[in-house]
Amino acid sequence: MADKYSDPRHATDTPDIKFMRVELGSVRSTSFAGQSTGLLSEWRVGAILQAMAVRDPRTGELSLNIGDLRYPARIASGDGTGPVDGELLQLRVLRNSPVLALETISTSAPAAADDQVTADALRRYVPRQASPTLMLANLGWIARGNSEANALPKAITQAAARLWQALPDAATVSDPKGLQSAIARSGAFLEATLAGGDRRAGMMAANTDLKALMLTLVRTLRDYGARPEAAISDSTIVAQLPSARGALAALPTAPATLAVLDTPNQQMNELARQTDGALARLTTLQVTNSSQDVPLQSMLLELPVRHEDRATVLRLRVEQDASGRNQANGSGSDAWTVEAAMDLGTIGALHARVSLQGQRIGVQLRAESALMVDTLSARSPELESMLRESGLEVDRIVCLHGMPVGDAGNRLTRLLDVRA
Repeated sequence: MADKYSDPRHATDTPDIKFMRVELGSVRSTSFAGQSTGLLSEWRVGAILQAMAVRDPRTGELSLNIGDLRYPARIASGDGTGPVDGELLQLRVLRNSPVLALETISTSAPAAADDQVTADALRRYVPRQASPTLMLANLGWIARGNSEANALPKAITQAAARLWQALPDAATVSDPKGLQSAIARSGAFLEATLAGGDRRAGMMAANTDLKALMLTLVRTLRDYGARPEAAISDSTIVAQLPSARGALAALPTAPATLAVLDTPNQQMNELARQTDGALARLTTLQVTNSSQDVPLQSMLLELPVRHEDRATVLRLRVEQDASGRNQANGSGSDAWTVEAAMDLGTIGALHARVSLQGQRIGVQLRAESALMVDTLSARSPELESMLRESGLEVDRIVCLHGMPVGDAGNRLTRLLDVRA
């Protein structure tokens, strides 16, 4: 039943709050992301915190969600009403001993439920995400049957082999229907498939979907005692965070780190950490795609591609602009843009951007290697001929040296804003 704390009508009529105090001795914080509770006394005076007010539905008692933790709070100003449930607060630390005293700087209406779910998901998964190229390099190493890999439990090598074999190869993604099938099994649509209620589709996804197979690998690793937090390798790959806007950069390929570890336990810990990171990144992608600006719709995908005993990641971004601002030709058609980026190892990165409106198409190809640029330029007439034979009107095909550095007209998507 709605009360004065949960009724959104009170969100715009919040009393002025001068102070908030959190009693250190009574703190019973709850972590939503598996993190340990920090010491409130370490918050320095003058620090700015973002918080969300939470009201107990039965008693109306106030708590503050700050970061991933929840703290019981009371109003010290004598005003017994305080913020409503879900209200967002910006607070300044006035003192941290003997109690934590917070001054309200500003307030805003409660966040929409969908927005809060999105923010919580990003807060949980963004810090854990890692480039999937780390995991892919080690899956390839296991698949090659190295003697060190044979020391791993058979159930783990089998789970890794199933995931490796499920990766589409270069020939598959070169075919339109093969690419469509690979995208459907990329993991980005696993939950939607399972929620569809088709039992046969769900069973097929369990055996072929990349996210489902990664989850199986993680579960198998944990069954054999793998602990991701105990991984000792310090190798990292700097990977661009998933973003619906900005330049689309290729993910650099990675070495097989399991090859330099001494024991099977160390290898299992490392593989578990990397698979956890790849899963967190995939989930971050799904959350990023779930909320888009209208009428500008964008979908970002990262598709692992196998080539012989190595693998790389094909990054794809498909964008539809139905705003009409690009419809200068009067065709009334939506504008579509498809971008692709891939790291080719020693050859360097390759980037493609295809723009389509009605029957008019433009193609821009970029490569880090000057030799690759020359090769692309030499074959561009062949590509133009193929496009014209398909009934398209080709605006231009350009081949450039160097990766895109961004478009000043594009707004970067801010995935997360947590200040404390």
